[in-house]
Amino acid sequence: MRRVLFIAYLFPPVANSGTRRSLAFVNHLPDCGWQPLVLGWEPEPGSSLEPEMLAELRAGTRVERVPLRSRLRARRWAGWLPGGLRERVAEGLAWRLRARDTVPDEAAGWLAPAVERALALHAREGFDAIYASGWPWTAFLIAREVSRRTGKPYVLDYRDQWTPSGDMAWEHATPRQLRDNPALERLAARDAAAVVTVTQALVHSVGRDCGRDDLHLITNGFEPADFVGGAPSAGDGLLRITYTGVWRPGYGLQDLYAVIALLKAQGHPELARLRVHAAGFAPGPAAEAGVTEWVSELGPVPHGRAVALMKQADLLYLPVPSGYYATASLPGKLFEYLACARPILAVVPEASEVARVLGDTGGGVRTEPGDVAGLAQMLLGWLRGEARVAPPQCIDRYSRAATTRRLAAVLDAAADGRRLEPLR
Repeated sequence: MRRVLFIAYLFPPVANSGTRRSLAFVNHLPDCGWQPLVLGWEPEPGSSLEPEMLAELRAGTRVERVPLRSRLRARRWAGWLPGGLRERVAEGLAWRLRARDTVPDEAAGWLAPAVERALALHAREGFDAIYASGWPWTAFLIAREVSRRTGKPYVLDYRDQWTPSGDMAWEHATPRQLRDNPALERLAARDAAAVVTVTQALVHSVGRDCGRDDLHLITNGFEPADFVGGAPSAGDGLLRITYTGVWRPGYGLQDLYAVIALLKAQGHPELARLRVHAAGFAPGPAAEAGVTEWVSELGPVPHGRAVALMKQADLLYLPVPSGYYATASLPGKLFEYLACARPILAVVPEASEVARVLGDTGGGVRTEPGDVAGLAQMLLGWLRGEARVAPPQCIDRYSRAATTRRLAAVLDAAADGRRLEPLR
């Protein structure tokens, strides 16, 4: 069996939506002839963690966790101090040192220690190819440097766009990053054996930014085993809507909350049948919108609990971010929603990646973001029992096993020195 050095800064138990893609690839790659050797980040104190994810990791998987350079230096410099003081001083030093490593991103301090560990692993055990998942983009630079020093080919996987789109509220880039990162991106992509990304739109925009026209498309997906056996209907006449995901500026339940407030103001008695369960973000927006009578905000929950909430739903709510990603994104939860075989209420533009997938698979209805009146009429139809959606079809291509087979094909070609026609 071939070995792949699998560079994934975000890896269990780190709680992040990007973690699940890496976890799935690592779990399924051995079935495709590749044994992953994971190079992950050693989380900092106070990091958001989901320890339950460790139980999902395939038995026998080797994971090497590497701290940031700032953490290593702080431990060394504070090592002569007594116990409790040593920890406090080291923490303060690590924070200040990390703030100095910012190019290409906040994980820049991971580059040197990760390269050193990777080279030691290659000398001791060897590997046949290198895979790197970004963000953070530091992982791409690690892959390139390890490749340069070992002669092994590397594959880059863009979960997002490196170059800021310019219209996302949570995108932050320093002047130095804006100056240096475009050249770093093109350098990393130029020498890669292959480049992968997650949506058709990103195939084009990332290809433009990195200077390549041969990108492979490998979407996110779902684990069929997670969705075996649906929850029985409660039979209480209520309509349960579930949302599992983050809330960021321009990305959340604001349209749904506005609809509930509108129906309340208009005195629609059907609203008494509505229950909304939202998980994945800190509670508070429902209270601000005055809709807590109908909405339960559960905060961040483990993935297993999120899946259980999906299965118990009568309707699954799917928004997309505003700006560029309104049309370019394919949220990972879309595929899990499809696997639930529950109707999906997608608040997405007509010319979007989500609308394209739902057009292929069925299983959902769509309305435009910001169209509160249109969404209100759609919701009333569901509350009155007038709406129906056929279950989705032909979703096996989005199983995690199927998406991993596509990645294995890319790795095979890279290791063999073959050119593979772009997977689209």
